[in-house]
Amino acid sequence: MGRIRSSYVVASLVIGLGAFALGARPGIPASSASQERVAPDERAATEQIRDLLEAQVREGFRKDGPPAKRDAHAKAQGCVKARFTVERALPATLRRGIFARPATYTAWIRFSNAVGSDDRSGLARGMAIKLTGVPGRKLLPAEANARTQDLLLVNYPVFNIRTASDYVQFFEANRAGTVDAFFAKHPRAGALTAALAAQRIGNPLLLRYFSMTPYALGDRYVKYSAEPVSCATRTVLHDAPPNPLPDDPNYLREAMTATLAHGAACYTFMLQLQTDPATMPIEDSTVLWSEARSPFVAVASIDMPEQRFDSPAQRRFCENLSYTPWHSLPANRPVGVINRIRRVVYDAISTLRHRLNGVARREPSGNESFEGSPTW
Repeated sequence: MGRIRSSYVVASLVIGLGAFALGARPGIPASSASQERVAPDERAATEQIRDLLEAQVREGFRKDGPPAKRDAHAKAQGCVKARFTVERALPATLRRGIFARPATYTAWIRFSNAVGSDDRSGLARGMAIKLTGVPGRKLLPAEANARTQDLLLVNYPVFNIRTASDYVQFFEANRAGTVDAFFAKHPRAGALTAALAAQRIGNPLLLRYFSMTPYALGDRYVKYSAEPVSCATRTVLHDAPPNPLPDDPNYLREAMTATLAHGAACYTFMLQLQTDPATMPIEDSTVLWSEARSPFVAVASIDMPEQRFDSPAQRRFCENLSYTPWHSLPANRPVGVINRIRRVVYDAISTLRHRLNGVARREPSGNESFEGSPTW
């Protein structure tokens, strides 16, 4: 399969090591934590992953110069302004956290490649949604009063690495140039990575995206998905990638630019409830939750109006944003090993990146306006 940049598996997807304690936590129903199981080596493995990725960011900064970039999803096709509207008639069982009541939030949505700067490769594609104006105390102590909530999605329904120790082995194999040997030892990880890499992409605005990892919904568990739809009829749309792909390393950005220059793009945001812990596990994000057994349910709409998003000021704003699933209300808490790793790693990388770039890390208000972007 060849060498794959190791950071893909952490951020594609994607504060404090004290977050690993089990049991009930303030604001978290005890049943919400009951399925989480922390391996004895998870803390040490997470620290290794954090250290490896911090070293990678520093190395890239020394080699390529400023600005310091994200360890993964470094290339953005675009960062667009949108409205995220929670449906009015949701069942009572789904009304938790940001879905508790009808509301419309301004969102900044960043579309990205998991790896590399060439749109013709790049493995996973990301859709990172930052809602603004979200009331309530958030999970991260340093940003408890921030009025934002993040939803991180990738264009594949499952993750490719199962445990924290597998992560470390993958990183070490990648650094040593022996990633094929790792995949020979972990064939499921190899098959999932190959399947993701084989996807041909035409337009980031026509892909279906998934959370890959689970989240609490009050005292239940869910996964997220965002599906492209017609803005007029809300019928599902499908990507139609060209064959062969354009001879342009920025063709996905160009496709997004052309789409939003002449009209809007829309999505339906959905939840999938866990109905069987045995076949829909919390701690193994390589397992697909069956849509036949638990169909996704629409809970919100996403509307990206016609706009331009390529001004230098807007690009700088986009690059200075930080996305993490832990920018969240407690009722929508991230769960499972991959999300616990993300809590530590995402904060460390964001802190390092902003320090190297000499830029303050702050959450947006939603009132930002740039040349060509919509105002409301």
